[in-house]
Order: sequence, then structure tokens, then C-alpha cells
Amino acid sequence: MESYKAGQGSLARLTSWTLILVALFLGCVELYSWIYTPLPQTGEAGWADAPVVDLEVFRDLPLLGVPLSWKLLFCFALFFGLLWVLRRYLMRPQTVDTLIETELELKKVSWPTRDESMNATWVVVLVTVLMTATLSMFDGLLGVLFRMIF
Repeated sequence: MESYKAGQGSLARLTSWTLILVALFLGCVELYSWIYTPLPQTGEAGWADAPVVDLEVFRDLPLLGVPLSWKLLFCFALFFGLLWVLRRYLMRPQTVDTLIETELELKKVSWPTRDESMNATWVVVLVTVLMTATLSMFDGLLGVLFRMIF
């Protein structure tokens, strides 16, 4: 399948792919661990943990150290299915145009220097501390006032 507007917005496309791919992978790993955990009432696994092939060779997968079960195959199938959907979505012309425009706009931004960022950070910290002190003082005064009234 030919890539729509190949060569344009490559950084935005790569970033989108990477972030969504990591989220999909972590989601499938979490789903597997959630499915694999024993139920608290019975102590049995959430789904029947029958092996796909009942041979000693397939008890644990090399490098992964997890049993080759239907749960694992389900999570792999879900991951690759969602990966296919992601590829289809990121190849849509509307999505590609949005990513290209986003990358072009980000190239136009004048990013602050390190000194400007540090000065702005200190201003935010100082204002936050002053507001916290002011609100704490008013809270204390109102607490004393309400205790005197009631």
C-alpha cells in the first residue's frame, strides 16, 4: 500500500506510531496479567489455562518464560489486530494531513531559550508559594472567625 504524501510529516507520523504502539503493547501486557491472575475466591486462573499444545517443549516460551496458552495467543491476536487498525487509521488522508499540518506548525514555533524557561519557572513557583500562603492565611482567619461566631 502506497503511503499517502510520503516524506511529509515523517516526524509526526513516527511519534504517533511510537506512542500508540507502546500504549497498545502495555495495554495487552496488562490485559494478559489481568486475565492470568488467579481469582481471589477460588484461587483458579480467570480463564481456563489449558495449554495450546500439551508438549513439554511448549510449557514455557523461550525468552519470555510464560506458558503458551490460549490467553497469550488471544493477547497476541488482539495486539496485532489493533496494530492493523492503527495502521489503517494512520494512513487515512485526513489523519495524514492533520499530522503534516501539526509538524509544519511546530516548526514555526519560536521556542524559549533555557534562561527564559528558567525565569518563567521561577515566576510560577514564586506566585504559587505566595498564593498558597495567602489562601492559608485567609483560611486560618476565617476558621478563627467562624469559631468565634459559632
